[in-house]
Amino acid sequence: MTSEIQCPLCGYYAVLKRDGSEVYQIDCPSCGEFKITHDCFDDLPAERKLQPQLMKVSAFTRSRAINKDPVPTLFIGDPGDHPEGYSIQQIIDQFPFITDRKWKALSNLKGLSKYFGDSVLIETKDYPIFYPEVNHEQPCLMMMRTLVGEGLVTGDAKFPTHITVTEKGVSQIEAQASSTAPVVTLPAPKAPVIEDPTPVAAQPSKLEGLHPRVMEVAQKLFQDGYFRSAVLDTYVALDNDVRRKSRLQLDGTELMQKSFTNKSTILKVAGGDSPQQGTMWLFSGAVMGVRNVLAHDHSIHPSEQEALELLYFASTLFRRLDLSVNVEAEQLMRQISQITFVLTGNESSKDSAKLEAFLAPAREFVDGELHRLCFRKILEIIRSNYYKDQNAGISLLLKWDAPIFDHITYDDHINLVCSIYKAVGYSLPSRAAEALIRDGFKPITRSLKLFQEHLLSSAEVFDRLLEKIWWKPEFFKSIVNYADLEFLVAFLNKVVNKEIVLRRNDLDTLSYELNNVGRKGLEELIHKIDKMNEES
Repeated sequence: MTSEIQCPLCGYYAVLKRDGSEVYQIDCPSCGEFKITHDCFDDLPAERKLQPQLMKVSAFTRSRAINKDPVPTLFIGDPGDHPEGYSIQQIIDQFPFITDRKWKALSNLKGLSKYFGDSVLIETKDYPIFYPEVNHEQPCLMMMRTLVGEGLVTGDAKFPTHITVTEKGVSQIEAQASSTAPVVTLPAPKAPVIEDPTPVAAQPSKLEGLHPRVMEVAQKLFQDGYFRSAVLDTYVALDNDVRRKSRLQLDGTELMQKSFTNKSTILKVAGGDSPQQGTMWLFSGAVMGVRNVLAHDHSIHPSEQEALELLYFASTLFRRLDLSVNVEAEQLMRQISQITFVLTGNESSKDSAKLEAFLAPAREFVDGELHRLCFRKILEIIRSNYYKDQNAGISLLLKWDAPIFDHITYDDHINLVCSIYKAVGYSLPSRAAEALIRDGFKPITRSLKLFQEHLLSSAEVFDRLLEKIWWKPEFFKSIVNYADLEFLVAFLNKVVNKEIVLRRNDLDTLSYELNNVGRKGLEELIHKIDKMNEES
């Protein structure tokens, strides 16, 4: 028995297989294939201290899938002598250091290559390939830049992108593998052998591996020698981020103590009273001993080494802030997680009312996980097969668009647009979906642009997205009638140049709709499409 679920590690839609045993099998586009015990599957959502670190587990399972290692089984506790059994905490504790992660990421890219020189498509679902510590784009981009900078791969450091492992990259992987191989003594050569010098890897950045927020604020300043500004700006950013997450209109020491106090805690850390109090003093000390000192005494100029040490300390604090939980947001998440919907089209108003009651208070928080949870609940309603549900879900989305779109993933944007296009293909189409398409997806044009770029990125991606949309005639009709001219020209050119190959029925539908609508500026391309259609 199979069903579609949200992956317990990364949140993507995945396929879960049950065979009656105590172990489930999950096939996730991001984490790869893995098994998970019934207890682990049920208990993991409640393990708040583990949630921010599950990307490490995702990197572990994805790497094993790429390299065709035995499928691991995940346990919430001790796996005992279970073959290929691993506890979640065990995987997290053994997460590799940054230098090892680089080689593992390079090995993953080589494993995804079908042949030497293959251009591998990389999307946001592929974060785990790069062994990030957290589920954010920035550490993955840093790893991409490192690999590109050292000449191990070629490609642009962005999502989505295409990456190719270079000859140097393959050689380095082979050198890494052979460095652990047994030493074999060979006979001395009869004549002197002139060897090429061993390539020396480029020196990594001194800030490599720091928290993405530190990199965002301090990297350029540090590299340019502005060590004082790099440190001060980073600690000011820390103060601002605590203020946003706590929602307290305070500053400095008072902000830190009110946020992390044991009494009436606002930002809770795992472990109980001692870690809570210790975190309060760490953050308070950072404000008093670093930010305030640099802000008030302009004669102090840290050396490169002093600045580096202070940035590493700030990185630790940012990670603690990531792991902290706003107790009010946590309560909202718990309540929203328990909401279930009756997606038959008959309970649409009740279903939307269940969720809408939580949307207004959720807007007040900056917690990305809370906003992503709200979005996925809304998307669950939009993905219903019934137009009344779809209308209700789209209505909820448009009432609460701004905070959601600050935090949802790239693939969330893509899935949303696919679901909207799909909703107009049923015998009773969603009027809300039709109106969104007709109005150019306002006010969610960002999602549309990402979808359009992704759709045209490769023939493989185009076919995959069309399968998600399912109703191909309605899709072609929608884009011919309402898509912007720039996108239509790009799309039709790819069809004409056979970068995207349409099936006979699809090409016929496209040709018919183009001639029926007769949009200006497309005359030459329409003629070429008609000719292709006649010849097919």
